[in-house]
Amino acid sequence: MRHQARPAVLGVDPRLVMVIELGAPVASDEFRRAGLQVLDAADKAVVVAFADDPQMAGFLQRLDECAGGIPPGHASEPYAAFVDAIDAVRALGPDDRITEALGEIVAEAAPDSELRLDVELWHPDDRALADAWTDLLRDAVAAAGGRITDAYTSDQAGVILARVYAPAGRIRELAALDVIARLDVLPRPALTPPQLFALDLDHLPTVDPPSPTAPIVGLIDSGIASGHPLIGPAVLAAEALSPDITDGEDRNGHGTMVAGLLLHGPIEPVISGGVRARPICKLLSVAVLNEDSLFPDEHLWERDLIEAVEWCASQGARIINLSVGDSRHPLRTPRQLPAAALIDEAARRLGLVVIIAAGNTHPTDYLGTIQPHSLVGYPAALLTDAATGVLDPGTAALALTVGGITDAAAAGGYASRETVTRRPFGRPGWPSPVTRRGPGVSASVKPELVERAGTLGLESGRLVKDPELSVISSLLRPGRLLGFEIGTSFAAPLVTRVAAAVQARYPDFGPNLIRALVLLSADRNAFEAQIDGTPAVRRNRARQLLGYGRPSIARAAESTSHRVTLIAEGVIPMNGVHIYEIPIPSSFFQRGGRRGIDIALAFDPRTRPSRLDYTSSKMEFLLYRGIPLDQVIELVARIEGEDIDLEGGDDIDGSETSTATASGGPGSQAVKLQPSNTIRSRGANQLGRVEFAQKLDPMRHAPTFLAVRNVNRWDDTTATQNYGLAMALWRTEAQLELYAELQAQLEVVLEVPIQVELEGESQL
Repeated sequence: MRHQARPAVLGVDPRLVMVIELGAPVASDEFRRAGLQVLDAADKAVVVAFADDPQMAGFLQRLDECAGGIPPGHASEPYAAFVDAIDAVRALGPDDRITEALGEIVAEAAPDSELRLDVELWHPDDRALADAWTDLLRDAVAAAGGRITDAYTSDQAGVILARVYAPAGRIRELAALDVIARLDVLPRPALTPPQLFALDLDHLPTVDPPSPTAPIVGLIDSGIASGHPLIGPAVLAAEALSPDITDGEDRNGHGTMVAGLLLHGPIEPVISGGVRARPICKLLSVAVLNEDSLFPDEHLWERDLIEAVEWCASQGARIINLSVGDSRHPLRTPRQLPAAALIDEAARRLGLVVIIAAGNTHPTDYLGTIQPHSLVGYPAALLTDAATGVLDPGTAALALTVGGITDAAAAGGYASRETVTRRPFGRPGWPSPVTRRGPGVSASVKPELVERAGTLGLESGRLVKDPELSVISSLLRPGRLLGFEIGTSFAAPLVTRVAAAVQARYPDFGPNLIRALVLLSADRNAFEAQIDGTPAVRRNRARQLLGYGRPSIARAAESTSHRVTLIAEGVIPMNGVHIYEIPIPSSFFQRGGRRGIDIALAFDPRTRPSRLDYTSSKMEFLLYRGIPLDQVIELVARIEGEDIDLEGGDDIDGSETSTATASGGPGSQAVKLQPSNTIRSRGANQLGRVEFAQKLDPMRHAPTFLAVRNVNRWDDTTATQNYGLAMALWRTEAQLELYAELQAQLEVVLEVPIQVELEGESQL
């Protein structure tokens, strides 16, 4: 009766669509036998449609038969299991149809502001009825003062989609239309089509020169268009060292796009939002690629590459961006590739931070035939294809390698006619379909970081490149100042920009510490929740595609009231151990919210590609809690070799502390970090995290010590190893601040004093 009494919505009679909430699983056939049309199903609820009163009567009859008790000759009530599983029957309401993201925007937006929506209707498996439902949506949107730019029905896929623009104040009214299954908000393109395709100099922001103290970054690519108004004020030099490349000017466009992202970050806010812009760094450009974006055939490309790196370093660059790679040589074996080995040697010798693109692949290379399910199924194929490994020189152990993700949720925003049939590969935060996956040499985490690389669209069975799905940056072609492309080439400079921001803020920091701070700023991606398998399998697969996550200038360069960064630069002997005491804020011992510790370590060992143990030494860190320093020393002294699992499991599930070594071994008091020590210590760029959902016990977690260990593989026993160490203690913002308390003990960013240094196994 309540359902039949519901008022008309936007002049449209409501459909008989209801939600049956379940306390136990029920097969869909049970609902069909009850005369119901199942529209959607989940573990806890089933959405059904009553087409007419007889169907509802049949459902009620089944409920009545169960309520009538056990009929003669039967052992139980009819349909008892079916009815007992039902907790409630209610109408499908607006809150069921509006996504969380849309609900948040509606709550904050002005009522008359126009929102861009993706609308999905229930498909009734009847084309005539599907068309009728689409017409109902058109009428409802028009009544709400909105417009539909495109609609699409696929009977084969059982999908009805529409792209809708509607006022924020009428969204809940629109969501009451019963034929709607889901309403989701889409971001509007940041630029207008004229800004993207026909921007002129008069509408560019004024670009000021970089600060006199800005860091110098070397860009080794296809050259740059040094006269581009977004780039020119930052250029110190644009050279070509190869006799087969005429000069340092870009004749391909690749290097110019990379330069715009490196200097300004995402270009859309610069164009649409500001009247002035200032590049984050000064730029040295060396052209090593010709007009076809290829290395000249007459020379060893590895030689051209390393000479360009050395020239940039000689001119004052401490950070190098390489958005180049050898597509013939993806990593397939545990051994290092030649160009990567040269980069590692130069980075160590010259004291450089090198950021390298992981390289590009293409969905047709690892998927074969592209199908609609490829839009969400491609990551599994990307992980298993033997040819999708990171390209040389992206396998360099001392470099930060950058893979690609997609931020786009919709396509067609820049088209003359927006279409809903162009669907993007992946979802925001997913790996780009053109990225490459790890692991790296010695099964190390590669790529370590990710940034926006764009994605492809699928329309009528064809792969399409769409501006809204791509990365937009500077371009110099007749009549064009901006262009769009996809690829990890355009993700790398966004990470290079983070490293430049750290150097600008702390010019005295060494390359290892800069790398550690960039790693420490990586976010926690949610993509692993979309992967099948156990939690450990999901973490490992997500790490192969996304590394440690997406970095941030704000997190890399500054502390906040709820996230405090501690740092150290050290020199450790072979087979030595450094132990640091970590201050745990009192807020960690109080209820409410979440808290955690992130630890990043970067070091620059010697390397030899002829050895299976590519790096001369291996470093690792362990977090000990609740025991005094002398006991930590005793535990560390019992560690032998480099292949011990010191945290009680290779990414297995469990509490934050190890249980596998509870007998008193070296890891018996170690806090279990993710990823495990076994995984993260395979590389020269490491990040470990632990999150505590409950308050800590002072008796079990104070004091806390961090042990940093260096294990010699084949280096001189008298050698030493430089490293950079960064740690963030963080708390959810609704809880007590950390900053003020720790400031009373330490400086905002403080080199944590070494409590004890242990050298040589014989002295432990």
